[in-house]
Amino acid sequence: IRELRAKGNKVELAGIFYHLGENDMSFPPYRERAADRVREIIVRSRKDLGMARLKWFVSQQSPPDVEGLGDVDVVGDMERAAEADRSFVHLKAFNLPRQEKILVLDTKGVVRLGEVLAKGFLEQK
Repeated sequence: IRELRAKGNKVELAGIFYHLGENDMSFPPYRERAADRVREIIVRSRKDLGMARLKWFVSQQSPPDVEGLGDVDVVGDMERAAEADRSFVHLKAFNLPRQEKILVLDTKGVVRLGEVLAKGFLEQK
């Protein structure tokens, strides 16, 4: 930001985008702490940047229905985290095209995820 401003550009950091990916959704130790870890990252980044109300757009695709993971309500955990922070936008990317592999996005999935992120961002303006 400093470099861009030094060149005379007007710069606004409108938000940070984060996608809960494969490990966050399917690796049990990550899934159990996904919401806490994301909240910690958000708090720290805001402090480091000196932007207490910096928006965070956190997307989440449907968690896999895999034995042993159902005990962790990662969607509910993320919903509660977003409810507690007005600058935390939880984007449910639950309508991604069917993927060949669980949680691994192909090109169509990535494009659709981009649309979900863009829509979520524009609806917050």
